[in-house]
Amino acid sequence: MDQNRFSIPMMISVLLHIALLIAFLVNWNFFKTKKNEDYPQHFVMATLVDLKPKAIAKPQQNKEQNLDAKNFEDLKNLKKQQEQKKKEAEALEQKKKDQAAKESADKAEKLKQQKQKEEQAKAAKAKAEAEKKKKVEAEKQKAEAELKKKREQEAQEEKRRQEAARQEQEKHIADTADDANVKSYSELIRERVEQNWSRPPSARTGMVCEFVIDMLPNGQVVKVTLTKSSGNAAYDMSAEQAIKRVERFTEIKDVPIDVFEKYFRRFKFVFNPEDLRQ
Repeated sequence: MDQNRFSIPMMISVLLHIALLIAFLVNWNFFKTKKNEDYPQHFVMATLVDLKPKAIAKPQQNKEQNLDAKNFEDLKNLKKQQEQKKKEAEALEQKKKDQAAKESADKAEKLKQQKQKEEQAKAAKAKAEAEKKKKVEAEKQKAEAELKKKREQEAQEEKRRQEAARQEQEKHIADTADDANVKSYSELIRERVEQNWSRPPSARTGMVCEFVIDMLPNGQVVKVTLTKSSGNAAYDMSAEQAIKRVERFTEIKDVPIDVFEKYFRRFKFVFNPEDLRQ
């Protein structure tokens, strides 16, 4: 390719030299004919004719070569510019593709995140509803358990109340019976003591003294203690001696043991004989 490019200018240069040589020769014959007619003939050496056109044609060839080199450089620069533009266009196109891919990826990620948020919100809502339902069910069960417990407590309380009422009634009956027995046996003890009492000369109407008599279940007297004096020592002493003379209250052996333990194990005895009462 380079050889063809340089051969064409050479041919053009050769043709230009030939044309110049022909023109020179034509002009030379013209001037020569005129000189022969108007002026005396002179002889001129023509040895330089062939040299001068060659010398003149040589710069023309360099100019053409310079033009070819410049054109080549221009073409080269143009090609570079085209390649640069092509690269820039390709880079721009790639940038657009990358941007579009990024936007598509961002959109997909956004949709993914939105879907995840929706799923999370849905799961949270379902969890909250389940917890609420569980809480309501727990509260319901708690209320039922408390109501059941309350009813059981009320039933137990009613049962205890009925039992307490029954026991109270039985106690009242027993106490009534015990009171009757106690009163009866107390009268027997009083009568036995009065029977064994010797009235002192200083005894006066209204004198009263109190004792605590410790006995055994068979009625045996083990201890007599004065707890309240009448104010008259002789009277108090006579009452104490009357109790001790009895020694044993045989009627007490017939008293139920529970009644004995409650009333007669330590018996409070008030001494106030019939003949001293107002």
